[in-house]
Amino acid sequence: MKKYFLLAGLLVFMLASCEGPAGPMGPAGEPGEGMNWKIVTYVVHESDWQLIGQPDALESYFMYEFNENSLSNFIYTDGNVFGYRILDAGLNSEVLTPLPHVVPHGEVLSNGSESLWTEIYSFDYMPGSIAFYVHYSDFMTGLRPPTCDFRIVMNW
Repeated sequence: MKKYFLLAGLLVFMLASCEGPAGPMGPAGEPGEGMNWKIVTYVVHESDWQLIGQPDALESYFMYEFNENSLSNFIYTDGNVFGYRILDAGLNSEVLTPLPHVVPHGEVLSNGSESLWTEIYSFDYMPGSIAFYVHYSDFMTGLRPPTCDFRIVMNW
């Protein structure tokens, strides 16, 4: 008797799990959020960095701003913008590191003491422009940052 109940249950399970024939496909819908992408690479040359403040003064830092017409009001309010620093651009060792990118440094001075500082690379954006920044934790801005490559990924 148990065999009949098991067989009947298995038959009901198999019939209930079958799908009918597929109907015709409808038209494609509108692209959703995150379906549109734009990737832009920027190079800020050493000579392009603009010092904000006085050299080696408190609160001094470097910046460079690009006009970017692709950064629309829509992307600003409803999209996403991700920033990366490109290290070793164009080499086999090239990598992307997300912004902000924090780089600790240190050196031993001639008197045997240590000098420690941190470089912080960051960005901000608004409709029509994007700016990149370099801050030094010790505010030693007498020397410009090196040439830097950045990548921005926009999606909406």
